[in-house]
Amino acid sequence: MKKALDCPYSMIDQEIICEHKTARVTPSDIKTVHNHDGYEIVLFLKGDVNIMIEPDIYQMKRGDMFLVSPLVFHGLDLEDISGYERIVINVQYETLKRLGDEDTDFSTIFRSSDSPNMNHVHIPNDKLQGFIEIADRLEAALNSDEFGHTILSRALLVEFLVMTNKFSTSSTHQKKKSLMPSVVSRIFDYIDSHIEENITIKDMSEALHYSSDHLSRVFSEATGDSLKHYISGKKIVLAQKLLLQNYPPYDVCFMAGYNNYSSFSRRFSQQIGMSPKQYQLANKEPSVMPDKIGAKLWA
Repeated sequence: MKKALDCPYSMIDQEIICEHKTARVTPSDIKTVHNHDGYEIVLFLKGDVNIMIEPDIYQMKRGDMFLVSPLVFHGLDLEDISGYERIVINVQYETLKRLGDEDTDFSTIFRSSDSPNMNHVHIPNDKLQGFIEIADRLEAALNSDEFGHTILSRALLVEFLVMTNKFSTSSTHQKKKSLMPSVVSRIFDYIDSHIEENITIKDMSEALHYSSDHLSRVFSEATGDSLKHYISGKKIVLAQKLLLQNYPPYDVCFMAGYNNYSSFSRRFSQQIGMSPKQYQLANKEPSVMPDKIGAKLWA
């Protein structure tokens, strides 16, 4: 993967975003490793691109749909993306929650028995055009100012999600094979298991029986991010979740494995764009995100 070492976090600033993207993409157009505060759907239509959704890498085939949970790091392998065509839908956390009811929790579509971070669904070619047409209508409604366009947008998103759920629960669903090297998978497991501690690459190398240089190199080659930078990013994700559970920011600092509040607050502000306290106040509704989203911290 190409390197993009800013590990950006982006807030979804609209309730629903839908884009059918067909233009050629260049590496400068994409932040290789990033996460969002809401949900993302990627429906792959054409190209030669791999997608990374922590802790795995998948080769995308026409009709593959990846549904990514909030705060999950993901990105693209940018080796060859000429002709890359896809549909991308982003939904704010609270918007998706409001679309459902006591019998319908749409968030369940964004995780699976294989992963709390994401779900993979394959849409057969004879059904794919139906999804494309709904997405195109959704994009048009979102860009419209005609009477009822907001309600129409929500209805189209619900239809898209209900159709997706039918394939998600299909008995023919098979786990997609990950292309992630085994040593990098072991790195991910180590980080998940020690995320609340002061993780050092030296300690990791001793535990995994590889040199620090080797671990850093293979991780960067696979993910596009530096190992040290990624660990820091994961700790900030943990801090976000704890803040959303209304833990005091000072306590969150140490719960996320930091030893100094000033360093923690500075790093949090750099990645999120606001201080821990400001972030908590901006999301002051209790339990904005449930504990179960990314319970393994690869979510």
